[in-house]
Amino acid sequence: MLPVIIDNFDKGSTEGLFSERVTSLGAFQGTWAKRPSWSLITKTEEERLGNRGKALKMEWKFKGGWCGWYTLLDGLDASEYNSITFWVKGRDGGERFDIGLADSKMQEMEIDAKYAGTVSFFLEGGITREWQKVKVPLARLGADVDITSLGSLVFWCRYDSPGDNSVVYIDDLMFENDPDVEAMEEYNMPRAEFDPEHPRSMWVWKIDPVVNLRARQDLFDLCSRTAIRTCYVYFGDFDQDDDPEYTKKLEEFLQQAHANHLHIEILTGNPTWCLKENHHYAIEWMKSFLEYNKRRPPEQRIDGCSFDVEPYLAGEWNTRRDEVKAEYLDLLQKLRTLIDSYEGQHFELGGAIPFFYESEGDFEENMLKYLDYSGLMVYYDSPRKVIDKSYYHVNLAAKVNKKMYIGVETQDLITMNQGPRSNTFYEEGWEEMERAIKQIEDEFRSSPGYGGIAMHCYYSYKLLQRGRNTPVKMRAEPEELPRFISGYQEKGVEIDGELDDWILDNPIILANKDQVQYGRGAWVDRRDYSLKAYAMWDKFNLYFAFDVTDNALVQNKTQQDMWEGDHIEFWLDLDLMMDYNEAMNSNDDYQFGFSPGNFDSLPPEVFIFTPELDPNEYVKFTEIGAKKTDHGYIVEVRIDLQMFKNIKVKDVKRILPEDMTAFGTNRAIYDSDSNYDEINQYKVHQGMLIGFSIDGSDCDDVNAPQKLLISTASPKRIWGDPTTFNVLYLYSEKNLDE
Repeated sequence: MLPVIIDNFDKGSTEGLFSERVTSLGAFQGTWAKRPSWSLITKTEEERLGNRGKALKMEWKFKGGWCGWYTLLDGLDASEYNSITFWVKGRDGGERFDIGLADSKMQEMEIDAKYAGTVSFFLEGGITREWQKVKVPLARLGADVDITSLGSLVFWCRYDSPGDNSVVYIDDLMFENDPDVEAMEEYNMPRAEFDPEHPRSMWVWKIDPVVNLRARQDLFDLCSRTAIRTCYVYFGDFDQDDDPEYTKKLEEFLQQAHANHLHIEILTGNPTWCLKENHHYAIEWMKSFLEYNKRRPPEQRIDGCSFDVEPYLAGEWNTRRDEVKAEYLDLLQKLRTLIDSYEGQHFELGGAIPFFYESEGDFEENMLKYLDYSGLMVYYDSPRKVIDKSYYHVNLAAKVNKKMYIGVETQDLITMNQGPRSNTFYEEGWEEMERAIKQIEDEFRSSPGYGGIAMHCYYSYKLLQRGRNTPVKMRAEPEELPRFISGYQEKGVEIDGELDDWILDNPIILANKDQVQYGRGAWVDRRDYSLKAYAMWDKFNLYFAFDVTDNALVQNKTQQDMWEGDHIEFWLDLDLMMDYNEAMNSNDDYQFGFSPGNFDSLPPEVFIFTPELDPNEYVKFTEIGAKKTDHGYIVEVRIDLQMFKNIKVKDVKRILPEDMTAFGTNRAIYDSDSNYDEINQYKVHQGMLIGFSIDGSDCDDVNAPQKLLISTASPKRIWGDPTTFNVLYLYSEKNLDE
């Protein structure tokens, strides 16, 4: 079947009369924006595919508000096609926008388009300065959009623009059947192995598999591939007698779900239902489904309820917490009594629990008296953190003979402004997520309180890619970044808290208010907190020293909790060029914590926050020393390069400057055709550039962790974003290549 051209951008213009903004379909296109963001489109010949006709030049600046581009589709039936395709080229490379599609009904009701993915989903390496073809599988939108009658295609421009604005060129936008798309979707579809002892569950929001048959089949297909055996499906108010047609479809849905070995539980949540005056809403809602079950055979019944009422979200939690807890427990008791009154039904009652209930006394244990299971919302992308935060809850479930399901997040929390990257597997992709889940499962598999993994949630999980979905952010060329000079020291350094064997010519100084990233109002002056840092290297080690001025030394914590006291947070990006524009940390990005101890019972310590490594192993490759001074303390650290074995390093050609004092202006010339050289030991050499960030953390009160944080990356520091790092330049007066 021949492609349908939506627009080749050769007709009309994008200025003047509305009729001039016509597309190849005979429909229209335009932009939208809310200040201070803006967007602009122009049909242009300055950049065009194949040097023919015109292309669309799309310019935007995202800075708060919103902006984007749309083209109307006027009810087009695209059911015979498998993809939307177009060609794209960036002015600078690294530009990003999101792609969405709306059907005619959504367009008429002014409902936002459904998100299909960011453009970098569909381009390995993202947008570059060369033309590339983007292929967006329509299957990604599944039942969310009526493909037989499409309303509009949109590009959301909601990522920070490099420089003054972002510019991309678009050409030959069309629907077509592309042979690569089906294979690509099959390759990327999430998968998981079934564990009959610990079946998985999933929260299902934003679809109606009762009425929408396509949505129903998509749900069944996803559950089959991903080892999910229980779905918590959102339902609003329900009365089986009000809408007999809907009730009939519900019967069909439940019968088909059970035939597909799925349990279906009703899902809802309103924080105010925890309050005594609102209990009747929850009870009537639950009773309507129990009454439905009463008249149906087992294969057409609902299997239970995932009660997603979180009392800490009610405003009263902060003003009369103990009363709110008591009222919520009273509600759970009423629901349990109601369920038990319907004899002959197997109907489970579960509830969502945040991990911080551990600090709420016996509240969680009292909840579990009325619940059959709980879904633990412990949303981190670090298996170690998930495990550490889950122990208490899994053990508690075992104690009271109940089950605890450990929740895993897959939503794009950054775009939603609902949390940091570290709370979701959105960036890592489902394959990396499965590796993390295996560690969690291996830890708890033998515990009688462990139920399994609960996926949050359907609409984001089904779009999760096999590989990393890495945020991309353009940054300056390496030679333009601020540099910290690391001098060569052939004899190494003695790690004793003394600086007498250090080269002290080129310190990096953190002593200005503008460098305070967190707690700026708490910083008094450089006598309150400041530091000088030094770096040296030899062929086998990296050395770092920190001369800290601190008027109050406070540290009584160790390992991952050292951040609650005085310490140095220190990042290294060991392969700067491999992921130069990736705005999230990867396996070559190390986050260290250097604690001075307390110069009494607590010795100095090195801890690695990320990536997750066994402290018993990496302690062999680190050495730390500290000494108290009249103005604060000194910390020295040696890092053996053997720690970084098996890191892929991009080999680079470099030209050392004739004048070795001109560190600020020399240029490193990189070979863009060079390959990655996988070596058994990480090697360093003169002229090498390594990404780094120093974040000095001050604590003046043992009961108030981290008073302030001062950073080399300020004011643009973002945790875990290597594009905000500076550069460590390895320099030697001696030509070490001779």
